Amino acid sequence: VCPDTATINIIINNCVLPPPIANFSASQTNICSGDCINFTDLSTSSATGGISNWTWSFVGATTNFSSAQNPTNICYSTTGNFAVTLTITDANGIDDTTIVNYIVVSSCVPPTGGYTVTDSILCEGECIDFTDVSSGATSWQWTFNGATPNTSTSQNPTNICFNTAGTYTIEQIVSNASGSDTLTSTIVVNSNPVVNAGVDVTIDLGISTTLTATGTNGTYTWSPPDWLSCAICPTTVSTPDQTITYRVTVVDSNGCTATDDVTVIVDFDNVIFVPNIFSPNGDGNNDILFVRGKGIASFQFVVYDRWGEKVFETRDLSTGWDGNFRGKEMNKTVFVYYVKGTFKDGSKFNQKGDITLIR
Repeated sequence: VCPDTATINIIINNCVLPPPIANFSASQTNICSGDCINFTDLSTSSATGGISNWTWSFVGATTNFSSAQNPTNICYSTTGNFAVTLTITDANGIDDTTIVNYIVVSSCVPPTGGYTVTDSILCEGECIDFTDVSSGATSWQWTFNGATPNTSTSQNPTNICFNTAGTYTIEQIVSNASGSDTLTSTIVVNSNPVVNAGVDVTIDLGISTTLTATGTNGTYTWSPPDWLSCAICPTTVSTPDQTITYRVTVVDSNGCTATDDVTVIVDFDNVIFVPNIFSPNGDGNNDILFVRGKGIASFQFVVYDRWGEKVFETRDLSTGWDGNFRGKEMNKTVFVYYVKGTFKDGSKFNQKGDITLIR
């Protein structure tokens, strides 16, 4: 027997399977605070026996981790953008990880309306401002019935004016992505009072005139109070030294006001008079030399003797010369006077003349 031998070469190839691929989907990716969602595993593996382990991480969720293939009822109570991480391991012990940063949690709370106003009881022509105190709003719509302007989209509208008496509704609508809220209130606009101060009047200097204001019941005040017998009466007496315009203001029970003006014109009869003779002899008749006049605001009166020496001077209409100089009676003679000054209407005067002293 002759033996025989045969040889066969066997080649063993190093076959490497594709790695697993982690993937998943979520039932929702934009939710409200307090909502819960489910996750579905979409991972793939070529390994015999497929995927053996799932490790989930839920940042921001009330359940932070899970080893289930398809986690359910994963809840979020805090607003924000949160990442979800899935790591898988196949039957051959090979891992893969995927991170998805796409769970958006919003508050989803509709806003609550609210505002304050500078005043809710007005007079015709008054303007007010509104201050928003709502919560959660991102936009504002205002309606001001009876006002100018009558709408606004500002958060805090100002200078809203009401020119006609009445009761008007104010509406605020606040909105955000989750809804809106409406709030209303009323504004009361009262009519303004009326007042009439009467017609302008012309009087002579030193004469009085009665001023009477008529109109709505209320409190009356005259301004300025100069030369008036009563500045807080509907009827008052004026004795002015010069032309003046008075303004009367009435305030009614609602606090609304009205005004009217009246002018008292003073007719100045500008007169300056110096007698040319006087007799300081003590008989009670023409004993004192006075400057006389009307409408004089200020003046200077000076008397000189024939040598030019000043024997008397005054700036007071109530002060006159008694004919004495340095305690002695002046002899009968002729003196020279100068008088200058200003009338109450602003005009000037300046004159001179002779005065004869007799006894």
